[in-house]
Amino acid sequence: MKDLCLVYQKENKSLVKKLVSKLESDGISCWVSPRDYKQEENDSLKATVEDSKILLLIIDKNSVSSKEMIQSLEYALDNQIGIIPFVLEKIESNLYTDHFFYTFSWVAAYEDTFEASYEVLIDAYEELTGGKKSVKKSNSSKKNQSPETISKPIIYAIAAIALAVIFYFVYTSLSENNDSEIIIGQWQLSDYQDNLPRNHMDSINIIQTLKNLKANARLTFNEDHTFERKGFTPEPQIGKWEFNSELNMLLLEPNGVNRKDTIHFESLTENKFVMVVNEVVDSNKVTTKITFSK
Repeated sequence: MKDLCLVYQKENKSLVKKLVSKLESDGISCWVSPRDYKQEENDSLKATVEDSKILLLIIDKNSVSSKEMIQSLEYALDNQIGIIPFVLEKIESNLYTDHFFYTFSWVAAYEDTFEASYEVLIDAYEELTGGKKSVKKSNSSKKNQSPETISKPIIYAIAAIALAVIFYFVYTSLSENNDSEIIIGQWQLSDYQDNLPRNHMDSINIIQTLKNLKANARLTFNEDHTFERKGFTPEPQIGKWEFNSELNMLLLEPNGVNRKDTIHFESLTENKFVMVVNEVVDSNKVTTKITFSK
């Protein structure tokens, strides 16, 4: 197994060659195409990604339409392999960039010199592996870099999507009901639907995002009316819950947060519930349905 598997567009070959040379001189082993594998061949790409500690994606404006990029990302997520995007160009904000880059430690290489960007890459690598490499670093101070170039915390659930889509914040209170026992237990995210228009590539990326979210998103409701929420934020949330069966409404009050989250159920059974969120996004009314199952 090697430390990094690099996946890139052919037009970035010169930059990748320089990057691999420096990484390997610093003792970080690399898989790189076409030297070590053929990234255009599915079997070769899959085997190489799975034989790596970290997937290093060299990203430019064309990457969102790259079949190899999407496939390598899928293989890494399926095998819980670390991912570092090394971004060469400022990319227009969309569903892909807003949530993909929020999820992983990444390097905004377009904002700084190669040497400074390389240092941020090493920091991201060390954060993922928990190890240190004897890498000579320049005298440039990190505090002079854009905040975007600093390695972001690693989370394997999309906190931005969870907060914007799954929970509709309403400042209210609910009366407790004797039928609340139906809520008690552990619930896993199982399905998601909305009416947002998407192009083909956005659809592929949201599928991958949700696959990751489904693997981590859990709600646990205890008999003492405490709850635990995992997979939506970097750290689990705990707090109190109340349920009103007449209104099909659930009130969550996370500890240390000055708000109450109210969830409306479209349907609720002992083994499944569907929550509905209505909101306005870019002047369009968006209805989102999220299903949890026991």
